Amino acid sequence: MSSNSLPETSRPNAHRIGTARSALNAAMWARGEDFPISDEAVINLLADLRHFCIARHINFTDCNRIAEGRFNAEIDGDAP
Repeated sequence: MSSNSLPETSRPNAHRIGTARSALNAAMWARGEDFPISDEAVINLLADLRHFCIARHINFTDCNRIAEGRFNAEIDGDAP
């Protein structure tokens, strides 16, 4: 099975960080921002995700709560 078909929880943290960095870079490019990844870039991406969730009728608050739980499990070494 290729790494592209693995569920996200099976990928190493370095791969996940790289994916997040790519998402931040893409969001910054789409906004026309040209500064190093910073707090502002993360804030803008989170705001964009909120807009996306509203447009798709996805509950951002629930998604964020679940993501926080998964993140904490990964940090604690409890993730599958």
